Amino acid sequence: MATLPITIHPLVDGSLSLDAVRAQRIAKVAEMASRLVETGAFVDYSDSVLVLASFGYSAFEVHALLDDARQVATEHVVAMEMSEVGQ
Repeated sequence: MATLPITIHPLVDGSLSLDAVRAQRIAKVAEMASRLVETGAFVDYSDSVLVLASFGYSAFEVHALLDDARQVATEHVVAMEMSEVGQ
């Protein structure tokens, strides 16, 4: 009986797809944070949920990304205020 050589084909590890998903998530969080800053709703959790829902974000997106979006919005506002103080 002849033995056949074993060939191993590497599978995509996931890092390529994870990078794409991560980039999409970062872009979505930045977009949501921008909406929160322009409306001033980042301060209150409930207001943030209502505002993002009114802009058409799905309930899943809102609840999955809300904390990150509020954090980014807060950091942006603080950075803007600090840059104004320094001038």
